[in-house]
Amino acid sequence: MKKIILTVAAVFAFGVANAQIKTEAGTFNKPTTGAYIMEATMTPNVTGGGIFALPTLNSDLGLLGVKVRKFNSDKSATRMAANLSVLSSGKLDVTGEKEATEFALGFSYGIENHMAGAERLSTYWGYEGNVGYVSMNSRDLAGDATGDKTNKIGLGGNVFTGFDYYIMPKIYLGVEVSYGLAITNSKDGDADGVTKIQLAPGITPTFRLGWQF
Repeated sequence: MKKIILTVAAVFAFGVANAQIKTEAGTFNKPTTGAYIMEATMTPNVTGGGIFALPTLNSDLGLLGVKVRKFNSDKSATRMAANLSVLSSGKLDVTGEKEATEFALGFSYGIENHMAGAERLSTYWGYEGNVGYVSMNSRDLAGDATGDKTNKIGLGGNVFTGFDYYIMPKIYLGVEVSYGLAITNSKDGDADGVTKIQLAPGITPTFRLGWQF
């Protein structure tokens, strides 16, 4: 939690420090109809190591790392995100065979509704649906591969709110929080699949770095 607070403070401090920046572009105008935006998302790393963690193979199905937004009007945008993660460790499992390749695939689609905000601040809310598939090596309590595979497929939906703060013309930082429903089915080896339903807030904010085309 301390890292999250410090990171948020750093983002705002950077924005304030650059509040008087003047460039040849001369404006921090927000996106208008027809604009395309690409962004990368990062999650605060509260378990140690670097301050940010990109989506990984073992992340939740709804955590996606690359997003494109298209503004259908000055106040509405369509968003699509996708993630493909592949890992081949080269290690051997308990049977002496090489561990199989692990991978995750996800996609989401949603709508954003943008509010007035301010010249350099764009606030919004919206909703989205997502689907994902993960296949990985099953592991025992010691973390060693057992030779079986774990397959997980999930569907979900979120409502969210966030903001974009333009630190330079066409380049912004942002934060987003969400509340959503996730339905996942996990199957370990030959065991029967287990379905889990979860309705919960996204209490860990997602930091975003984006730029207009």
